[in-house]
Amino acid sequence: MRNYAEEWMKYPSIARLNEAITGPRRMGSPGTVELYIFAVRKFVQFLGAKDPEAALQDLASGKLNATVQVDKFIDYYLKAHAHKTVLGQLRGIKKWLDLNGVKVEWPKIDMPTSAAKQEEDRAPSKEELKTLLNHANGARDRAAILVLASSGLRIGTLLSLTIGDVSFDYPDVARMKVESRMGRKFMGKGNSSVGRFFSTFTTPEAKQVLQQYLKERENAGEKLTAKSPLIGDAYHKGRFTSVVDFEQVWQRILKRSGLADKSQKWYKLHLHTLRKFFRSNCVGVDESYRESWMGHKGKYLDESYFRAEEEKHLAEYRKAIPHLTVYTTVIEEKRMRSKMLVDFARLQGTPESEIRKLEEVLARSKTVDEGITEFRRLQEEPLAKPRTMHDGNGKYLVAKGEDEMIQRLHDGWRMVQALNHDKYLLEKA
Repeated sequence: MRNYAEEWMKYPSIARLNEAITGPRRMGSPGTVELYIFAVRKFVQFLGAKDPEAALQDLASGKLNATVQVDKFIDYYLKAHAHKTVLGQLRGIKKWLDLNGVKVEWPKIDMPTSAAKQEEDRAPSKEELKTLLNHANGARDRAAILVLASSGLRIGTLLSLTIGDVSFDYPDVARMKVESRMGRKFMGKGNSSVGRFFSTFTTPEAKQVLQQYLKERENAGEKLTAKSPLIGDAYHKGRFTSVVDFEQVWQRILKRSGLADKSQKWYKLHLHTLRKFFRSNCVGVDESYRESWMGHKGKYLDESYFRAEEEKHLAEYRKAIPHLTVYTTVIEEKRMRSKMLVDFARLQGTPESEIRKLEEVLARSKTVDEGITEFRRLQEEPLAKPRTMHDGNGKYLVAKGEDEMIQRLHDGWRMVQALNHDKYLLEKA
C-alpha cells in the first residue's frame, strides 16, 4: 500500500472504510482500499477540507450540500479523466459517505456513462509474446508471462499464489488452485455461486519454464517450501512480489521490446491483456469451463466436486493447448533467445572472440539460462581440456547437425566437444 494510503488509515472514517472492505465479512483486497482512499482524497481536496474528518463534519452539518458537491465533483473530474475512471472514483466516495452516515440523493445525480471509453487495449499476438519473452530478464519474468497467458489468472492472483498451490503431477500441464481468501477477486454473478476455490491450468511450455525457475531459485540457495511464493522477488530472498513492482518489470520489457505503445495513459499491451490472450485463444472450449478457469464463476464448493469433473476440465483445457502455446518447439525458443543474446552482445561492443565463445556455449547448453550461467563461469576460469571419445560402452554418440544436437541436449545428453563437419560429440547424462 502506498504511503499516502497508510497515512490516511489513521483517520477513523478511513479505518472504517478499510474494515468494511478487508474485514472478515468481505475479505476484500487492500488494493481496493488504496483505490478508494485515492478517490476520497481527491474529493476532500475538491471540497477544500484539511482532512476527511473535517470534510465529513461540513457535509453532515449541512454546511456543504452533499448531493450538490458530488454532482459538481463529477463535472470537475470529467474535465481531465475518462467516464469510466470517474465512475470508479465515485464508488469509493459513495462507500466512504455511506459508511459515515452522510446522505446523498443519488437518484438526482446524472452519473457518467461507462460507454465513453478513451483507453484502448488488445490481446497480444503470439509473435509479440515471443518478442516480449525474448526481452525478459530471466526465468522468473518468462514464467510469469507464460503462466498468465496460458492460465487466465489475474496478475494479483498469480503473485499471491504459493508453491503449494500448484500441482506438477500431470504428464503435460500444471494445475493452479486458487482458494478464496482476502485480497483475491473471487466472485460469481451472485454470492450464492461463490465456492471455496477454482482451478486453472498452464500449458506444457509454461509448466517447463516454471519448473526451471523454481530450480534456479533452489540453485541460488533459496529454501523452497509449500508456503514459498510461486513468483518471488528478483533476488531469490523468498519474498512475495507486489503488483506494482511487477507492473514496472512489465513496462521495462515493453520498452526493450519496442512494444510500449500507449492509448492515452495506459499501454495498449498492459498486463491484463495477457488474460485477454487466454480468453481469445481458448478455441473450441466450452464457455462454462473457460469462465470457471478465469475465476468468473465459483462453481465448485470443495475438492470432491472438482475431482468428480477433473477429467472433463483436462479434456477441455487440452483442446486449447495448441492455441495457447507460444513457441512451436523447444528448439525454436532456444534458437530465438540465443540469437537475441548474441545480437545484444554485438551491440554492446563485445569482441568477436567472445561472441564465438558465447555461441559455442549456447549451442551445447540444454537451455539458454544454463548457457548464460556456463558462459559467465568460463569468463572467470579457463576452459577445461576436452575429453576424448571412448568406444563400445554406448555412453557417447555423434549428433549430425545443430538441430539434432539441440534436440539430444533436450533429451538429456550433454555436450563433450564440437567435431568437424557440423558434428558434435555428446555424452549420456
